[in-house]
Order: sequence, then C-alpha cells, then structure tokens
Amino acid sequence: MSEAFRRDPLGPILLGLCCLDLILFAPALVYPDLNLDYPFVDGDSPEWIAAGLRLAGHEVNDPGRAPVLPLAIALLDRLGALPWLPVLLRAFFLATILVFYRLAARRGSRRAAFAVSLALLASYSLTGMSLQIMADVPASCLLLLAGRSFVLAAPGFPRRYLMSGLLGGLAGLTQAAGFLIAIPAALTVFLHRRRDLRSRWLWAGVFLFIALPGLWIVLRLTVFGSAGHNLARQLNLLAPHGGSSFFYLYGLASLLGIPGVLLLGAALAGAVPAAHRESGRFFWATLLAVLAVFFVFFYDFNAKRFLVYLIWPAGLLIADALGRLRSRAAFATAAGLLVAGSAFPLPVAGHHVSWIGLWPLPPVYLHAAVTGRPSGSPVLQPSGVRLAAFSPADLPRFANLWRVWSARRAWASAPRPERLDPARVKADRAALFVFLDPSDGGGRHWTLPRLSNALLKPVEFVPAGWLEPWAPYLEVEPLGAIAPDYAVFRTRLPRIDGSWLLVTSQGGALHRSWQARAGQRPQPPERALRRGRGRAEKICRRLPEHDIVVLLPGDDPARFYLPFLLATPGLIVIERGEERALLERVAAAPRLGERRVAGVEIRELRVMRRRTVLISFLHHGE
Repeated sequence: MSEAFRRDPLGPILLGLCCLDLILFAPALVYPDLNLDYPFVDGDSPEWIAAGLRLAGHEVNDPGRAPVLPLAIALLDRLGALPWLPVLLRAFFLATILVFYRLAARRGSRRAAFAVSLALLASYSLTGMSLQIMADVPASCLLLLAGRSFVLAAPGFPRRYLMSGLLGGLAGLTQAAGFLIAIPAALTVFLHRRRDLRSRWLWAGVFLFIALPGLWIVLRLTVFGSAGHNLARQLNLLAPHGGSSFFYLYGLASLLGIPGVLLLGAALAGAVPAAHRESGRFFWATLLAVLAVFFVFFYDFNAKRFLVYLIWPAGLLIADALGRLRSRAAFATAAGLLVAGSAFPLPVAGHHVSWIGLWPLPPVYLHAAVTGRPSGSPVLQPSGVRLAAFSPADLPRFANLWRVWSARRAWASAPRPERLDPARVKADRAALFVFLDPSDGGGRHWTLPRLSNALLKPVEFVPAGWLEPWAPYLEVEPLGAIAPDYAVFRTRLPRIDGSWLLVTSQGGALHRSWQARAGQRPQPPERALRRGRGRAEKICRRLPEHDIVVLLPGDDPARFYLPFLLATPGLIVIERGEERALLERVAAAPRLGERRVAGVEIRELRVMRRRTVLISFLHHGE
C-alpha cells in the first residue's frame, strides 16, 4: 500500500471495497466462449470481438473498429486468456475509481471524494455497462487519466503533458469521442497557461496525441487497405440536429439517480462562475460541457452508454459541491441520497435508458416509452412516461450481482451446446448466412460478426430467395451446429473448385429443407448456368475497388454465383421489390464511374462516405 493511502484512512476502505467487488464478480464473468456464451453484451459487442480476432490473425469479418480494445482482445486471444477479458475490463474501471478518488481528494474534501467514488462504485448502471464487451467505459477511463495528467502538469510538472498526450491519444483510439479532450485542453492552455506554450513537454504531448492516430491509420492502410469501415459510419452520424436533451437528461437520472442529477445541477451552478479563476476547474467544466454539447447536439445517435464520458468530470464537480457543505447532517443526507440513488437497481440491464428509480420500498420507477429510428437509435417519448411499481421481493433479483450469478448458474446447469470446431471448416472458402426474414439470427449487424467469430471465416448475409431458383444445382452436406442459434452445411457449386458454408437459423424452415436434401445428387448445370459461372468470374476480376457491393435483383444466372465468389462482408443483396427504394435513396450520391462488364452494369458511387459498387443485371449476354 502506498504512502498516500497510509496517510488517508478512507483510501484503504475504498481500495478494500473495490477488491471485494472484483472478488464477488470475477468468478461469474469467465465464460469459455466469450463470443457465444457471455451474457452481458450490447449490439456492438460481437464487432469488438471480431476486430480483436482480426488483429490476432483470424480471417473474420473486419468491422474497422478503433484499435485499443481489439488489441487487448488480440493479445488475450494469443495468450489463450480471452475468457478473462470481462474481468480485466471491470478491474480497469475499479482502478480508475481509485485514481478518481485521489484526484478528487487533492482538490478538496476527502469525505466528499469518498462519497462520490462510492456512488460510482455502487452505481447500478455503471456496473452493468462496465461488464459489457464495449469500448466506451475503458475509453472514458483513459479520458479521465489523460485529463488528470494534464491538470497536474502545471505548475512545476510539465513532463506530465507527455503522459497526457499519450493517454489522450489512447482514449481517442479506444473510442473517437476521446479526441474531444483536445478542445478543453487547448482552451485551458491559451486562457490559463500561456507560459506553457514555450514548454517542449507540452508540444511533445501534442505530438503524441496526433501521432498515435496517424500511425494507426498508416498501419490500417498498409495491412488492411482501408482506414476502417466504422470510421465512415461514425462520420455519417456527425450532423447538427435539434438535440437529444430529454433523452440524455432522462438517461442521466437513470444512471446517477435523481439526487445525483440535482447535485450535479447545484455543482454546475457553483462551478461556472468560479471556473475562470482556476485552470483545473476550468478544464473539467469545459470537458463536461464539450462532451455534453457533442452528444446532445452533434452526434445523431442516442445511447445511455455515452454518458460514461461525462461521469468523471461530473463526479469531480459533484465532489466540489459536496465539499462545500459544512453541516455534517446536510453532508450525510446529500451523500447518502447520492449513493442510494446511484445504486438503486433497475428492472433492466444498466445500459437501457427507459427506467428511473424513484423509491426503494416498495420499488417505484418512472418508465418511458421507447421508439427507434431507422438507424437503430432509441428515442424516448416524454408523453409516454409512466409510474411503475414492483414488489419488494423483486428488488434483490434486479441487482447486478444477482444477475451475474444467476446467468452463471443458468449457463452451468444447461447442457453444453454443440459447437462446430472452426478447424473443420478451415478449408472452406467463405460462409453465407441465408435468411428468410432479415431479422433471422438477430439481424445483419448482430449475426455477421458473431457467426464470423464462431467460424473464424468471412460471412455474408444473403436472402434465401436469391439462391432458391438454383438450389437444385447445389450439393448440400450437413456439418453440425453452432448451438443454439445456427445450423451449418457445406455446399459445392457446379463446375467450381472448393466449397462454401451455408448457415441458417437452427430449427427454421431452411434448416429443415436443407436437412431433407442432404445427400441428394445435385442436378447437372444447364448451358445458361455454365455461361453464367464464367461471366460471374469475369465480373469479380474487373470489379473496382470498393467498401460495399450491392447486388440488384435479376434473372441472370451469373447472379447466383456472385455471393459465393465475391466473399466480402460488405455485400448487400437486394430482394425483388426493394430495388426501386434503394435506387431512390442513392440517386443523389456522387457518381465515381460506370462500366459494363459481362452484360451487367457496374456503377461506382460514394454513399455515406463509403465507396459503393452497384451491380445491375441487364441481360444474359455481353
């Protein structure tokens, strides 16, 4: 134990509570198959795992995610310790709480710093989000560590700028929102620390902050040939809009509890007038403001998890406000309400935004109606907020510890599901997930990375109607299951070397149909189909550089082969009746080129900053 903790009686208590937390949670967080078995995931979790497996050298779909979390996943995968990732993520969050406490304590009252740290440790929502395979919590932790180094760099410790630049760059390479720290840092230097503009340590930190993402982009372009597909998706969401004030205010009350929101309001009222007098307070208040304005008014996707970026600077300001309470009774009341409101268990997982705790016994909540945009972004309806009450007996099973251990017991008591060994399909060229409904398997965004991680192979998303006219020509061999979700078959195409995998939802109509056809001799290909194969191969050879390939429907036999031969997760197959709507959506997209190859029209467009190729089947000849 360090000298600082020995001098501070509250520090060891907080350290002990963090260790106890890890001891209670860790054994229930280790699952042998992180991709298929781990229960605490968000919609993007399979993509983060896929990004790590890709960096580890596996031929999985490349989601183009920011590198820090995937690098940790890749390292653990190489060490054979990937199941321990949730424990390490939780441990990193707990370690950051200890750093937060020391930072808040040196700014003012130790008891106030302890109360806020305890609220963060006990927070139902923060605990739930820290258990997920997501990058937002570790990115926010790195953001706090970078801000701490920056604040402590002056006066007299300019070398800390170097560490601040390194940690800030790492925060941005964990999630791009981390780069926003540059705005409050620059404002603080120009308004409060102009003398530091002559410091070589400051500029060395700036260099590191800029060089780290630059180096990563160069490496991505060299190794993978692109800067990352996810970068384009994120840039598309950057647009000034009317704001999501109600969503994030409601979400903040869901995360901190209503007492925490009221304390934060009081803290902001006291911090804003005093911020100009002290560089540290100015930096944290500005960081909070920049992050809030960005997510509320400039990032057009709502998510409760984005509030984790605000929670650290908000916690420091709340600690300042609590420290100004001189009455012991007032402090105890405010601190107790803060911890209780933050720890109040919700009826849903911590990252869900629709519930706010009001009263513990019997548990009473506010519940908001949630709708969704086409992008998947949730929207809260103020008119749909209602009171909901539960039995006191429900409260314990809402707690995170109960949820974690209940999930673990359920997994341990269930029969071990069948899992196809990826080594058995290593020689197959690629896999197609074939669906009857786009929601099969959980939808494209969930299914592709999850299935690719399980097979260690690229996977495409193809409607069953696209292949059905030529199904009699396919040889189908059942291989097994990735239970409980997927059935896997091997198929061979007429007159083409190699084999592919066909995957569908287990127990569905396609599964039963393919199982019935297994072992039957395929029909010999007709002349038109043989010609279609040659033309499909020619199309693939002459396809321009692309991020996405869109296949429009048609009767051309060449279309049958293209999903197999293209082998790109960026493939989008359009079903009959949907082509007009798609063409209308991309009508205004910048056109980069157009050509005809083997009787098809190939248009090159830039759609949502991604190079997109549309293939239209015009006729059967050249």
